Amino acid sequence: MSQILNLKLEEFYPQPLERVWQALTDPAAISDWLMPCDFQPIVGHKFTIRGNATENWRGFTHCEILTLVPPTLMEWSWESADIEEPTRLSFALQSFEGGTKLSLNHTGTTTRDDIASLSQGWPRKLRQLNDQFINLRNE
Repeated sequence: MSQILNLKLEEFYPQPLERVWQALTDPAAISDWLMPCDFQPIVGHKFTIRGNATENWRGFTHCEILTLVPPTLMEWSWESADIEEPTRLSFALQSFEGGTKLSLNHTGTTTRDDIASLSQGWPRKLRQLNDQFINLRNE
């Protein structure tokens, strides 16, 4: 049975907006903090995020870039295996003194298992994004 996904997360990164934008749109960076993929920052580009399959995930997700407004907004469709219509994922950036606020919204209709997985996964991935900045600073 389908349920409404309305996941809204905010993270503050002590990095300039352009650096956070680069981490969100550079294919190598995305592979580091999210998962390996064939991402290209072009509206209409379809790409696949790949990882290890689990009990609740088939090991890949098909996505498409719907909106790209550098350096502040990017939206993707996110195709789950268990639903007909993809959900929608947005990354919005806002510059603040001392860093950048990232607002992640993942919305749509999906399954209870998918909602649970995304609700656990996205906070972890946003922490990995922060860890990537720390690693870059230490190189």
